Amino acid sequence: MGEKNILVSRAIGRAETGLYFLRECLTKIHRGGTDAAFSRSIYILLSFNFELILKSRVILNRNITSRKDLLKGIKHHNLEKLSKELSSSLLKDINIKDIQTKKDAGFVEYKIKIVEGEEIIIQDLVDVRYDFIKDNLRNIDVDESTRINNEIDIFLKMVEKIRILNDKIDNKIN
Repeated sequence: MGEKNILVSRAIGRAETGLYFLRECLTKIHRGGTDAAFSRSIYILLSFNFELILKSRVILNRNITSRKDLLKGIKHHNLEKLSKELSSSLLKDINIKDIQTKKDAGFVEYKIKIVEGEEIIIQDLVDVRYDFIKDNLRNIDVDESTRINNEIDIFLKMVEKIRILNDKIDNKIN
């Protein structure tokens, strides 16, 4: 297994286990609408795990072999910038049509358009961690737990697609 496959396998494994952890949190702890304490933690974890999914797709697309070069330029948290490293067909491979940065009530978010037409909003990892410096509060979503559970399903399908792509590349090498 080459460096690319090792890094992708590790990143996607961490994203997958993180998403299952989030699912448990949504089942046992945060089962309703927006809650200042629980929601913030959920947003951080959701953003982090989606970031791993996107970064694994970026790494998988790179035609270089050294670990240093595979990781070059992706040690940031800007999901739109990461998505720009991939063509629309490579994004479509994992069911993403587009990722755009937007602001809502003064908070930085990413609108992820899914190929089937759904839209997922992911909070910016840095922005959500430092939201205590803002004077605003995020909008309330009374169905937050249900919505995020559905988003986790979509992200887990992305994980599986990347795993399949990674296996195809690994099989070509061996």
